[in-house]
Amino acid sequence: MRVSLLQIALVASQQAGLLTAGDVDDNLNFDFYLGYNDRTHEGIEDQEANFVAPDLSDRILVKVQDSTGAHFPCADVTANAADTTATLSAGTNGLLYLFPTFDGLASAALTLTAVPPGGCSGQCVAASGQATGGGDEVTLVIAGASAEPPQALDVVFVIDTTGSMGDELSYLQKELSSVFDRVKEDNPQASIRIGLVLYRDHGDAYVTRTFGLSNSISDRAADLDKQNADGGGDFPEAMLEGMEAGMEMDWRAGNTARVMFVVADAPPKPGTYSKTIQAAKTARSKGIVVLGLAASGVDGTAEYLMRLFAAVTGGRHLFLTDDSGIGNSHQEPKIQCYQVTRLDSLLVRVLKSQLVGERVEASDGEIIREVGRQERGVCIIDITTTTTTTAAAVTTDATATDGATTAGSTTESAASTTGAATTGAGGTVVMDEVPDGVDISPSTGFSDESEMFAAGCPGIGGSLFGIVLVLTKALG
Repeated sequence: MRVSLLQIALVASQQAGLLTAGDVDDNLNFDFYLGYNDRTHEGIEDQEANFVAPDLSDRILVKVQDSTGAHFPCADVTANAADTTATLSAGTNGLLYLFPTFDGLASAALTLTAVPPGGCSGQCVAASGQATGGGDEVTLVIAGASAEPPQALDVVFVIDTTGSMGDELSYLQKELSSVFDRVKEDNPQASIRIGLVLYRDHGDAYVTRTFGLSNSISDRAADLDKQNADGGGDFPEAMLEGMEAGMEMDWRAGNTARVMFVVADAPPKPGTYSKTIQAAKTARSKGIVVLGLAASGVDGTAEYLMRLFAAVTGGRHLFLTDDSGIGNSHQEPKIQCYQVTRLDSLLVRVLKSQLVGERVEASDGEIIREVGRQERGVCIIDITTTTTTTAAAVTTDATATDGATTAGSTTESAASTTGAATTGAGGTVVMDEVPDGVDISPSTGFSDESEMFAAGCPGIGGSLFGIVLVLTKALG
């Protein structure tokens, strides 16, 4: 998209470090994500002939550990179903999200094996296990080998540099070196390389411009400083070509954290959606985590695709917010909880998380604003209930908190249930499904309960990987 030179000049004069952003890990809130996906993909299919939205509903979670229970970073996992095979890399947290249909496997009944990155040697014994279907969680234990955190980090920024991206480009030019200095400070042993892919549109001065992976952060920062935002003209841009150029980088294999940021405010060209998803699938096959960074003016199609890229590669979706007051208005995605911090702090936390293999959370002092409530990326929704129990009926008055709305009362026969529940200390109840008639939609763009719970409130079942629904009960 085009903007005026005056706007770009004003953006360039702004102070660094002031852009604000939030993020969501859709794999930690997967049932909500499936509901969002189901509501959105039909509109995407209407935009492109023969586009078929990927089916991610048969997800299987694989956890790879060593014999001490430590997560095994970047382990190679092979899944077999009938005559079909997929070999993929676990994340630096030892987790791999398998999507049998998306991965081209014949079924979700899988035989699984796992070895350290690069294979077994010495006393190492490959792990093996079985998955019986979608929704399974399988732990694979590699014996005779010790899990070690990655000592290498490869990062590629794929950046839309058309005219409307002036504020984001200016920000990255000012903050890039500082972000990596802070990552290096806490991880002095890590070998860090950075690469750049700049993309615009067909007919512009260039479609893609590439600067390969280098261990000189200052060199790549200088390369970025020489760039400007220009061109575009229409809304969609050459995101496909940008991502494909990113895939062609000289990524390191083995026990390496591999991250690709896609920084954009517009979707790819119509007719290239399926190919762009294929680019994300290529990233998945290379063990590259894709993190979208949605800039000002991003629309629903771009959000859908960028969240899909992150979901299938084990990444997160990042998005700019209006809290800084800088740049154009930013569309915040339909998610049930998130924290807003400075963007530079979020980028540092995300990169540190990839190196240490676990989430690095924002400190209280970093949080500018919070929508809903979360615990380590898992959204928590609190509902205070007053329940009166008789032999004939159960009457519940529910009042939702943390940004949710009052639901009113529901009355049921004692013979029926409103979802299985587990009561914890202090009257805390973790529900397997949302009570009928209870509207717990926080003020994040959801219009009603049906939007948030289109897929049903997820079952908890002792798993960390779901939405936690907490009720505080006062029994009358």
